[in-house]
Amino acid sequence: MKTGIVTFHFVNNYGGALQAYALRKYVSDRFCPDTGLVDYRHWFIRFTDNVRMLPITTNFRYYKPWFGAFPKMRKRRKKFARFIQRELNMSRRINHASGLKKIRDDYQYLICGSDQIWNPTITMGLSKPYYLRFAGENCKRLSYAASVGTVKPGKQKTMLGYLKDLDAVSIRESVDWIEKDPGLKVEHNIDPTFLLEREEWEAVAKRPKTKKPYILTYFMQKNENSYPTIQAIKEEKGCKVVEISRYGYKADCVDRALVDVGPEDFLGLFASATHVCTNSFHGLVFSVIFNKSVDFIPIKRFSGRIEALCELLHLKKVPVNDGAYYHIEYDPEEVQEIIRNERQKTFSYLEKEFKSL
Repeated sequence: MKTGIVTFHFVNNYGGALQAYALRKYVSDRFCPDTGLVDYRHWFIRFTDNVRMLPITTNFRYYKPWFGAFPKMRKRRKKFARFIQRELNMSRRINHASGLKKIRDDYQYLICGSDQIWNPTITMGLSKPYYLRFAGENCKRLSYAASVGTVKPGKQKTMLGYLKDLDAVSIRESVDWIEKDPGLKVEHNIDPTFLLEREEWEAVAKRPKTKKPYILTYFMQKNENSYPTIQAIKEEKGCKVVEISRYGYKADCVDRALVDVGPEDFLGLFASATHVCTNSFHGLVFSVIFNKSVDFIPIKRFSGRIEALCELLHLKKVPVNDGAYYHIEYDPEEVQEIIRNERQKTFSYLEKEFKSL
């Protein structure tokens, strides 16, 4: 028996790589040892991943450090490539949807998810491979914690048709127009990164050499207004600031800007941090997994999934400085109990599907 997972695994994005790693490990350890990633690389995802090597901004202060940091950016990409090649048990590389026909009979199970695979903005419309439309006749097809994003009304009917062709549907955040469709039974499941125990992540993490306390900053969307906030937090905590930097730009309040950070380095930086400041979904996820005190800087795009995560885990957003940022308060024991319950839901969902073939 062989299982394939279709997701955004190959991008130079920590959340994308680590959620793929987590789902593959979870399924492999518990249900199907021969589980790997279908190495399908959507053309637009490849394009945007390459574009992100450039500082897409009108603020020219970013360009000078970008030139100096470019070799480290290439080193970061190599770290990502080595990680996915070593850890994800990938199929041969497939750059075009037509190539998926050649492997359609290799799998008895296919899983699409997690991440924002059903967000048409990211895939330039409804992309059939992320609904497993290529699967063979005897293949069981299911989704796991797929994130939808915004779908225009004109595309919703088509998408519902794709979902009804799956054997089981699991999404991450609530979507009214999907859940209310009478022809669908929809499960809600937690992001794959929560499926692994903290100790499993620590086993992968590569911790930084420094033993001194530090504030870790990690931002998906750069916001100049966040740095005065970071400076205030730095003064309050009395720690140096280490930033995971995409382009090497280092604000005055930042003591070290790290560019060549691979997935294992990313985990190690979170695991060793004294405090975290972030506006990232997975930045918040790993802060909670490693039980860190964390401040969240407001974000405009994809805020819905942040709100859903806070609601699920009972994370309380306490506004500071009239909402300039939010301190996240939570009870670690309560959060771990919620995560354990969610893991059991995941186990029951997948066990049912794997037993029924």
